[in-house]
Amino acid sequence: MIYNGSNGSLCLYYKGLLISSFPLTKRKTLDAYLQQGDELIRSSKGINIKVQIKTYLHFCNMIHSRKKNNQGIRRGDHIYFLNCLFALMRLRIIDNDELNGFMCFKKKK
Repeated sequence: MIYNGSNGSLCLYYKGLLISSFPLTKRKTLDAYLQQGDELIRSSKGINIKVQIKTYLHFCNMIHSRKKNNQGIRRGDHIYFLNCLFALMRLRIIDNDELNGFMCFKKKK
């Protein structure tokens, strides 16, 4: 399901599969969502960066597997997926390209 806000929607892709979508509004902007990945990295200070990367990738792979097998994904897991994906992008482990990353879509008029 794609969630639309007053300014459109943010869709998250991993390994070529649409995993999550989030509404874009005046308060919930793309920058606010991107900031969540930075906050995850900052809150994990003191943990080895290789362990962080391994954990983020494992969680993204787990969510991808659940989505691919049509299993349920809780809302909290969608939010944590957003955090992990943006943290991996911030650490330059994955790129925002046609298979992984995000796309912003404007609301239809």
